[in-house]
Amino acid sequence: MADEKIKIELCMGSSCFARGNSSVLSAIETFASENGLEDRLELEGHLCLGKCNSGPHIAINGKEFSCLDEDCIIDLIKKELE
Repeated sequence: MADEKIKIELCMGSSCFARGNSSVLSAIETFASENGLEDRLELEGHLCLGKCNSGPHIAINGKEFSCLDEDCIIDLIKKELE
């Protein structure tokens, strides 16, 4: 994915936010800043993605993921950057 943007969608509804997407968002922003990737990562928040039972919910380039922590999300982003 040479220089293509990576679209990251996060559910910021109360359930996903409480289950960890608040810290996931912070981890993504820190990772992007520390690696000069602000222009490559497109972050988009949603009020609810309808997957409350399996939150926190996130999508990376249309691929959906649930129940992941900050480290797992960063690993997934790194794979997308390859």
